[in-house]
Amino acid sequence: MAPPLDRRHFLKSLGIGIAAVSLNACGDAASEDTLTAPADFPLGLPLPFAHGVASGDPLADRVILWTRVTHVDPSESPVRVTWEVARDPDLQQIVARGAQDAIAARDWTVKVDVVGLEPATTYHYRFSALGQTSIIGRTRTAPASAVDNLRFAVLSCSSYWSSYWSGLGNLAQRNDLDLVIHCGDYIYDYPDEDELVRARNGDDDTALPDYRDWLDLAELRRRYALWRSDPNLLSAHQQHPWFIVWDNHDIDEDYGNELATPYDGQKSMTTLEQTTQAFWEWTPSRPVRADGSGKFLLVDDGSYPVPEDTRLVYRHLPYGPLADVFGVDTQIGLPGHGLTLDAGHLPTGTPTLYGRPQFEWITRSLRTSHQAEVTWRVVNNQAWFSPADVPASSGLPKLGISRWADYPGERAALCEFLRGDGPDGVAVDGTIFVSGDAHGNLGSDVIESLDVVPDYEPGALLRNPRNGSTPENERAGWIHATTGNTSDWNSRAGSVAVEFAPSSMGRGGADELVKHSNQAWSFAAQVAGARTLESLLAGLNPNMQFIEWVDHGYGIVDLTAERALFEFWWQDKLTPDSPDVLGMQMVTWARDDRMALPTPRYRNQIDPVSLHGMATEETSGTRTSSPAPAFVATPR
Repeated sequence: MAPPLDRRHFLKSLGIGIAAVSLNACGDAASEDTLTAPADFPLGLPLPFAHGVASGDPLADRVILWTRVTHVDPSESPVRVTWEVARDPDLQQIVARGAQDAIAARDWTVKVDVVGLEPATTYHYRFSALGQTSIIGRTRTAPASAVDNLRFAVLSCSSYWSSYWSGLGNLAQRNDLDLVIHCGDYIYDYPDEDELVRARNGDDDTALPDYRDWLDLAELRRRYALWRSDPNLLSAHQQHPWFIVWDNHDIDEDYGNELATPYDGQKSMTTLEQTTQAFWEWTPSRPVRADGSGKFLLVDDGSYPVPEDTRLVYRHLPYGPLADVFGVDTQIGLPGHGLTLDAGHLPTGTPTLYGRPQFEWITRSLRTSHQAEVTWRVVNNQAWFSPADVPASSGLPKLGISRWADYPGERAALCEFLRGDGPDGVAVDGTIFVSGDAHGNLGSDVIESLDVVPDYEPGALLRNPRNGSTPENERAGWIHATTGNTSDWNSRAGSVAVEFAPSSMGRGGADELVKHSNQAWSFAAQVAGARTLESLLAGLNPNMQFIEWVDHGYGIVDLTAERALFEFWWQDKLTPDSPDVLGMQMVTWARDDRMALPTPRYRNQIDPVSLHGMATEETSGTRTSSPAPAFVATPR
């Protein structure tokens, strides 16, 4: 299968004039069941815990802890790994401990579902094996009762080759986060030819497995090792629990490269079952049951939580009465993976991304959350859900920026559910889609299409008064001049939710699209071209309240019972240790207030904070904790 080039096809379709460690380690490429590996196997820390520690999928009383054993002993015998959890960074106040064997069949990874923890509590942990200890990690359980504030970081599309990942380093330094939400493309299968920022040890030879697509399970596992050799990603996992779903690059079983390589892709032996297997081995994620219920497979005895079906990833993290967090899968059902999804929840002939079991799970779960009076529902979602295309009524060809353009019937069905168009007439408010994939910054109201909601009337477009992370990116993106609302007229009443997409952790945006068309253009010219693309998109889709398609980084979702704040944090991806820049801050409200000044507040709408008389200022959490001790990385 050829590498996907949808966003480049989009540029062409517009028809506008812009050209625009010396050792043996685990995971031998010759065999998945051996403890030896090439002498240049990617490492980030000293042996045996060379790929750090991680935690994820926290519940109120438990959390997944992860590490991997890498060592020079060629024996295939299990390696005994002990673990301990404490209340303090010095691990003096131990609350839980245990042991597990690392084995070849699971690529020597260790995953423990630690039970008996207290809600909304910060813990520190470490592993020991072969006479050595890992770095100390920090995690936090979810709340079970009311808290005044929750803070989630959001990121996606983390391409090692496209960025120095300064944002991950900055993210690691935050001490007030409850969770890091990754919306997919956690790893990548190949470098983008227009984004060749770095290569491991500076070696950009596509004959090497660290600079081309993977050919088998061993090389796939090695890709995760490469990612976990980066100090910034190591730090971000060390300091925070994560909630990860996959997207196309994570589970692509086919071979394809944009750069020339001497390998014949027909010799690729990777399967979908292997790509999903590696995901569960290398991420701190808790598997779900095979029945499609989305319920967790809970393991209470300290043994490895082996997935019943590695192809299922959608699941739910409850965060008390303030928020429920859901992870969905809109990737594995795409035609390229060869699966047939049940579309029985849709009219005959209507294609589905979710499949009936998942669609019924997400709608049932959202409704249950709403009926329980949980304030916010946060959906970890791979691709832009809200319209970002040409309206069907225009008669113009679709641009294909988001896969949802090909699934309008299912998008409409979900919007209708949220609006309360079903038999019971009950709307579900307070839903927030956090999304990735398109590599652009987006703040949008969620509607099914402008053809269904034709009277959508936000204010006129203006340039963002704030600048990006580089001097060339002035007035970064577009916003609306007003909300378009008055105290007696909600002009955006058709919106059923909001969407927050904070670009990518490196993978290229519209400026790279312009560069692809004309390599001679300066970066300033590329930015100017991107501004044109942004304005065209925002003009065609007035549900977009903010769009910026040059800068990269991560986002922060700051939740209270009154409002949700969204912060776009950007870094210069071409500069190591680049500082954070707050590029835009937006808000949505939990309840309507027609008499609010300077402008009315309506639910299910997202606006720049300035339109509500608020200063654009960095937020901070009400609950902080001591960081895990710093480490010195030795990436090799």
